[in-house]
Amino acid sequence: MANNEVLDQTDEMRLLCRMVLETEYDTLSKEVLDHSKRSILDSLAVTMGGSDMEGIEAFVSLVKDKAGKPESLIPFHGGKVPASEAALAIGPMSRAMDFGDLDFVAGHCSEYILPALMGAVGLKKTVTGKEFMTAFIVGSEVLLRTGYFAKPGLSMTKGRGGGHYIFGCVAAVGKLLNLDQEALENAQGIASSMTQPHSLLMYNPTTLMIRGHHGFICQDAINACLLAQKGITGPRNGVLSSKAGYSGFINWHTDISVVTENLGKEWRVLKLRKKRFPIAGSALTSVDGIILQRNEYDFKGTDIRSILLVLDEKLAGRVNDPNAKDPQWNPQSVHDCQFSVPYGVSTAAYDGDVFLESYTEEARTRKDVRDLMTRMSVASDPSLPPYAAKIITTLKSGERYESGFPYPKGHPDYPLDDQELIEKFIKCARYSAYPISDKIVKSVTSSVLSLESENDVVEAMIAPLTPV
Repeated sequence: MANNEVLDQTDEMRLLCRMVLETEYDTLSKEVLDHSKRSILDSLAVTMGGSDMEGIEAFVSLVKDKAGKPESLIPFHGGKVPASEAALAIGPMSRAMDFGDLDFVAGHCSEYILPALMGAVGLKKTVTGKEFMTAFIVGSEVLLRTGYFAKPGLSMTKGRGGGHYIFGCVAAVGKLLNLDQEALENAQGIASSMTQPHSLLMYNPTTLMIRGHHGFICQDAINACLLAQKGITGPRNGVLSSKAGYSGFINWHTDISVVTENLGKEWRVLKLRKKRFPIAGSALTSVDGIILQRNEYDFKGTDIRSILLVLDEKLAGRVNDPNAKDPQWNPQSVHDCQFSVPYGVSTAAYDGDVFLESYTEEARTRKDVRDLMTRMSVASDPSLPPYAAKIITTLKSGERYESGFPYPKGHPDYPLDDQELIEKFIKCARYSAYPISDKIVKSVTSSVLSLESENDVVEAMIAPLTPV
């Protein structure tokens, strides 16, 4: 059926699609390209670390039981399944650790784009590193720009979250599959009809759909592109801005102009923050801060009498919110602990780190960690920027240390370097569903950090991580 719409050439989604198609590897700056390799390595590590966590086996077994055309590998578990099914299995792995990069306005990013592309690579005979990087970059950029419009952090107060993530995944897959302008616009229109802002009921109480919805979004994105390839049409006007489209779901203040502002000139991907710890972004600065303070002044958790966390006004209100008091100050589940600022700070004060072992059943009931949380308090300072922290630690000896931390390691102005990302990869490898040898770690990390030189990304970074 033909699409007979009279097309608005200034439509925001149309301009995004044009940017996606006009962007080629050679048009991208070295800064953006280098950043993309680090983001791919970071997200691949997180996907590996989450590959054996709760719920993953269910998704993997589902797609294997369904079988179908053997197109794409399922890393860490083995088997070849249809591309969209592989994405359904991989997506939850990327989210499971809550360790992926993020933008505090637009939300999570690479943990959507990478699994969508890892699923889609099987749709082509070979995909070069340059092709993969370019698709990854434009997909991430579309996700972030639509995220600046959607403002998922603000949307959480309205009972909705995200929904824009699929637009980035469609852009990435569409670029990889060489869709033309019409097909890519149709794919985005199809996607807008398939996935809208998701319900936040999955967070309260916590459910496995927090990680599972990533798989559905990646699966839907590939299917939308394949349907568009076959001539299925979708809406091509007002997908983002129309009240009948995505904008109609947004009942909070936002501005559509952010979608195309400096498009093709300014790359929002450079603002992504990478996580040093598998904990909520709201806790990162405080956790990083107590570790830095602990190391600088050479004290241990057992030396601490009390800790005062001075946070920005909004975050302090969330930590001390009477309606959320139990999850913050008496967290029970893994998810509760990952989103608890006091739990993260207390754990880091004792261990000098927060990682998956910090969330085991035994760790969650540690008397020393829980006791220190009772000697911790939170105050607000309206002058602090979002997510900044000031930490005032008083030792049992009477010594008092006060330190300010504007942002954590992993912030764009304080980035993780290549070696730190390799170390994160090594730590995540310990939790892989498929044992990863030191030789494979060295090979894959080297390949990703020089991805532009690889002629086949499957052979370079997916097959080595997949059981035969």
